[in-house]
Amino acid sequence: HRSVTTTQCMNPSYSPLGARWETDETSRDFPLKDVDLVIMNPPYTANDKRGQKFTGDAKKRMQQHEMRIRDELARRDPEAGAVIEPKSSIRISFTPLADQVLRKASRSTLASVVPATACVGTSGERERRFLARRFHIERIVTSHDPKRINFSENTGIHESLLICRRRDHSTPTPPTEFVSLRRMPASAKKALEAADAIAAGNEAWGSHMFWPAERIQAGDWTPVQWYDGSLAEAAWQLDNLNTLEPLGRWHKIGPMGRAAQNSWGRCGLEDAQADPRAVRIFDTISAEVRRSMLGQAEQWVVPGGGKRVHLWAKIRDQGSHLLVAQKLDTVSGRLTAVYSEDPTFGFGWRPVRVATRIEAKALCVWLNSTAGHLMLLNRRARKLTYANWSTAHWQAVGIPEIGDSAVSQALAVTWERLKNDDLRPLKFADADPVRKRIDAAAAEASGLDEEQIAEWRRRLAREPTVSNEPAPD
Repeated sequence: HRSVTTTQCMNPSYSPLGARWETDETSRDFPLKDVDLVIMNPPYTANDKRGQKFTGDAKKRMQQHEMRIRDELARRDPEAGAVIEPKSSIRISFTPLADQVLRKASRSTLASVVPATACVGTSGERERRFLARRFHIERIVTSHDPKRINFSENTGIHESLLICRRRDHSTPTPPTEFVSLRRMPASAKKALEAADAIAAGNEAWGSHMFWPAERIQAGDWTPVQWYDGSLAEAAWQLDNLNTLEPLGRWHKIGPMGRAAQNSWGRCGLEDAQADPRAVRIFDTISAEVRRSMLGQAEQWVVPGGGKRVHLWAKIRDQGSHLLVAQKLDTVSGRLTAVYSEDPTFGFGWRPVRVATRIEAKALCVWLNSTAGHLMLLNRRARKLTYANWSTAHWQAVGIPEIGDSAVSQALAVTWERLKNDDLRPLKFADADPVRKRIDAAAAEASGLDEEQIAEWRRRLAREPTVSNEPAPD
């Protein structure tokens, strides 16, 4: 097979997507079309941090060259060009370029290393759908070895290896195999052993599961986040449970931390007493501070945080009794929602509009249940061990019909009974009596089987991204 890395296509010495893909004198016979195999590990540094080693002029010319490639690609193949977004990482540009150089006949193959969160984040959905339309996503391999979570060097995030082959549209597309490595091979010899075991369906190196083609083509590649594939299926069932509805249907999610920080600034007690506009907000997400569902705002702030200071009153007026976490350390974190006696907002917390205090208390219990955590952790962004949720993520999380007074009253009673009790980190959830009582209330509110939720709780506690331990054999 002939192979090529798409770095060749990004080289300024090449005519951007020229009709003959002509190269320079030194590599004239290097193929840039009808290639059988592309193997790549594209850079995914944020655009604003990339190219810092170059001078301003060189960086500008590099960016102009990339834009010419994008524009020419969009002209030749609008569907491929649409994958590239101006503000997206340069990594995404490599996917449609790889498609261009690969042979259009079936069985041409693309192998690519990507951040695991590119398989689940909303920003990567367009790329996932594009790949699934043109390729069979044959296998996705993700390391869940806490000591070796990546395939690349000099990175600290989970990575996945995609194996994609040209789709044969005349036959049904097979499911995708998700492989979760218990341990990362430490040498080339061990890597070959692992590859042979994976190909043979032997789980000596980890676990595997299959995900239907229709979910893959819809952009749902969520199993990369789980060592235990049954949790991916559980989260999918919850997302499609007819007794739940999206949180965002009736409850507006308030401003992200950046918006709040751009209009408010931290201050001490003395400055707060001198400014009648001062308020106390939720600032820290520390697991040592946030231990129970009844939270206490701890940080004084006054208008004047930054370039959006004119929005200070609007941000303040979106304050709520219910606040949800913007991010969570999955190893040490305890809470994804807290209740505040006084309506407020936060820098690490986002207010959720509710009609009554009872609704706020009910939602606080549900969002801290195992069912709530499964749906949230099935939407991780940036890092699998440090989840970060966007507005779209929070809007999509399923909740019971809180407007039903019987449901909200029952959950609110549970909150009253447990509001001051410490919740242990998720890795201790199976032995945590508080979490067990929360899950019992969640089961009653949603019609789920309590024993089923208990099984999910046990499995979740054993996940490597939660326990920070290797998966059990």
